[in-house]
Amino acid sequence: MIQWEYPPRCLSLHVASPRSHCEALSWNAPATREKVRVVQWTCDCEAVFYELCRAGGLCFIRRTRRTAGGPSVVESDRWPAAEADAMWTALLFGLVR
Repeated sequence: MIQWEYPPRCLSLHVASPRSHCEALSWNAPATREKVRVVQWTCDCEAVFYELCRAGGLCFIRRTRRTAGGPSVVESDRWPAAEADAMWTALLFGLVR
């Protein structure tokens, strides 16, 4: 018998496991005091979750890792919107990390 949880625990996207040919993204310290708009995100049920952000006309991916000492936040390089959307899709499918 299948039991359904209501409301469902996970409502957001989940990132696929890294593929064997997964490419590494460059991760940097977060920019300070920058107005950022989060436009897409992955489920935060895992220890690591991601957000696609827009700031200053460019986009980037923010990665948050939960650790015993508190969250660790890093950001990818910045790209034009079309390139950022392609990188976000690649992240979701496990092609970049």
